[in-house]
Amino acid sequence: MNTLKFRILLIWLVFPFILIAQTGNLVQGKNGMAATAHPLASQAAIEMLQKGGNAVDAAIAATFVIGVVEPDGSGIGGGGGMLIYLKDKNQSFYINFYPRAPENIPANFNSSNDRLTGRSICIPGTVAGLTLAHKEFGSLPLSTLLGPAIRYANDGFAIDATLGSLILDNSEALAKNKATASVYLDEGFPKMEGEILIQKDLAETLSVISKKGFKGFYKGSIAKDMVEGINKGGGNFTLDDFKNYQAELTEPVKGNYRGYEIISAANPQSGVSIIEGLNILENADLNRMGHYTKNAKTLHLLAETFRKIYTDRYYFIADPGFVDVPMKGLLSKEFALERFNAINPSMPVPAKYRDTEIGNPIKYQNIEDTDKNLIDVERNGETTHLCVIDKDGNAVSLTQTLGTFFGSGQIVNGVLFNCAITNFSGANNPNSLQSKKQSRSSIAPSIVLKDNKPFLVLGTPGANRIISTVLEVMVNILDFNMNAEEANMAPRFYTQKFEDYLHVESGVGQEIIDELTKMGHSIRVYDGVDLFFGGVQLITIDPQTGMYTGSADIRRGGLAIGY
Repeated sequence: MNTLKFRILLIWLVFPFILIAQTGNLVQGKNGMAATAHPLASQAAIEMLQKGGNAVDAAIAATFVIGVVEPDGSGIGGGGGMLIYLKDKNQSFYINFYPRAPENIPANFNSSNDRLTGRSICIPGTVAGLTLAHKEFGSLPLSTLLGPAIRYANDGFAIDATLGSLILDNSEALAKNKATASVYLDEGFPKMEGEILIQKDLAETLSVISKKGFKGFYKGSIAKDMVEGINKGGGNFTLDDFKNYQAELTEPVKGNYRGYEIISAANPQSGVSIIEGLNILENADLNRMGHYTKNAKTLHLLAETFRKIYTDRYYFIADPGFVDVPMKGLLSKEFALERFNAINPSMPVPAKYRDTEIGNPIKYQNIEDTDKNLIDVERNGETTHLCVIDKDGNAVSLTQTLGTFFGSGQIVNGVLFNCAITNFSGANNPNSLQSKKQSRSSIAPSIVLKDNKPFLVLGTPGANRIISTVLEVMVNILDFNMNAEEANMAPRFYTQKFEDYLHVESGVGQEIIDELTKMGHSIRVYDGVDLFFGGVQLITIDPQTGMYTGSADIRRGGLAIGY
């Protein structure tokens, strides 16, 4: 039995009243919808909705569960961002809970040598973010929301094909830490698909959080154990690092595109790049040009847009508490038009992607420029995304990450920690490593509104591919009128300033690939669909019927559940 059929059967047996499509990962419902990277996380979200919880409750429960069952890319040792839309108030909020550098930052940090040590760890923010969301917007008891995660950590769950493959691929790294090896290896051999993964220590930590909330994780004996464990692995943390961490409740970035309102992640996450990209593309009639699988010039325009926005991002985006970020300029339609006019419709300009020129958003707002240099690209990010909407139309789009597969590889009290120090750049860059600073991140949980009502909720993992993937799915739905699954299954592509190739899935078609090559693009083709291009979770809402349609990307598994 293939993985998808097994997952459908599993959920059908547990919730026979849930509507689940028998082909693909498309599902519809009117009372609630959850799309996550694992069936058990989606199931937990629906369970909370059926208990009378709202979308925030459901998202919190799903996030704790996904950290247990998809530990390669998520968990309470990491961080992320949570975008919330409250329909009755027509208000949106963003909770930034990305990891923050400790006060005593590592000297002479080297990603290659230090990633799998305590030196690569930043203060994790997931627990702070989720408990803040619960305090401000939740309705069910925190103990109820953590119930499923505690159960799966304590009793175990079957390792699926994706996790089994990742444990195997990363077994050498996982063996470097004794506590980590005890979870993922069995007498030195990687645990395989079908085996039961039990995480008793993590269950105990989650149980403390369920009773004590924020304080249970960031203060007291657990915090003390974590500081000692991280420092034993090479870190230089203090109890104050944990005690003083705070998630930030702030406003998301906003824009508009062809009559839709776009809401996305606040700086230093990458919502600004999503809106800049849409602002550039709004200057072209994409629908008239034709879909990028039918017209090479459409794909070329999108690829050149990616080059522009990624370049601007690397030059200007960083923690706003440390750097003046020209947000008004980056989000302005005038700046986008200037960037659009710099695109040659028939060939890549400059010919080499790495020679892409920086835009000047500063002249579109009255702030003083600062001395910033181009910075390197973050590469092997490993992340997860989930979306939830409830019967009242409240919606959540949430992305969380450990940095790379299995993060730092360091486990203390069952908590697998991030390697977020690797996301910082060298000295004199806006994204340089500084005490108590957040690194720039590609995450971009997003919500699209139509007539002040949710129309599309989406996001994806995928490191630098996150921005291009979110934009492609948005364009597929907003410009080419695709449904949720069509947009999610459509072939993907990616390039940016720090790439030598235009990466494309083979589904774009050989004729399109040949035309792009003639234009001057250097093409790298991926057969079929590939997890390199992310794992989108999305929900669409029909404005006329109110029907929710969910889709979970087959590139990385997962399942959408609705009722």
